[in-house]
Amino acid sequence: LLPFESDTWLTVFRVGLGLQVTVYSLFLRTDWHNLFGSSGKGLVGRELGEAISSFESPLIPKFDWLIAFGRNLKVSEETVLTLAWVALLSAGGLLLLGLLCRPAAIVAWFLHLCAAESGGLLAYGADSFMTTALFYLMLSPLPDCASFDHWVTKTKPKNPKALGFWRRVLQVHLCFVYFVGGLAKFLGSGWWDGSNLWRALIRPP
Repeated sequence: LLPFESDTWLTVFRVGLGLQVTVYSLFLRTDWHNLFGSSGKGLVGRELGEAISSFESPLIPKFDWLIAFGRNLKVSEETVLTLAWVALLSAGGLLLLGLLCRPAAIVAWFLHLCAAESGGLLAYGADSFMTTALFYLMLSPLPDCASFDHWVTKTKPKNPKALGFWRRVLQVHLCFVYFVGGLAKFLGSGWWDGSNLWRALIRPP
């Protein structure tokens, strides 16, 4: 449970998530307001996705929280959404550089969770994995030795047992997710119906 580990895996984890957050933000740049604008301003309107999320739990962060806070400060919805996109892109860049690692991870996790929940009708498995990964990065023993934070603050190397513990937690979580996902496919009638259809299509006459 507490193996001795170096922080190499944490460096790869941080850089990989920083790249993913950055690409995610740039990919949605032109459609950001269309995806997350309210009814009459966006392509679909985020209200339906947020209503589904609120039905699951009213405590799940959503862009509506930020927009309501901005409304109290007399800031328009478009401005709030633009600032959220800039903050998410900046957080991805900071994670890539390893600068302000933990604050950047917290901001990236919160804003990506807001995006995934507000655009729930368009989210899929990769968004869930990304949110989970950012959550673990936020709690991990940052900064790693390859980050700018480490070079600037000259922090001591992290406890190898703590590094091993967080890596093990991430491994166990992934094993659990894939086990449950595989079991659901094994037991799900939709999966077997699809498999039977595929076999019928490729079976020679």
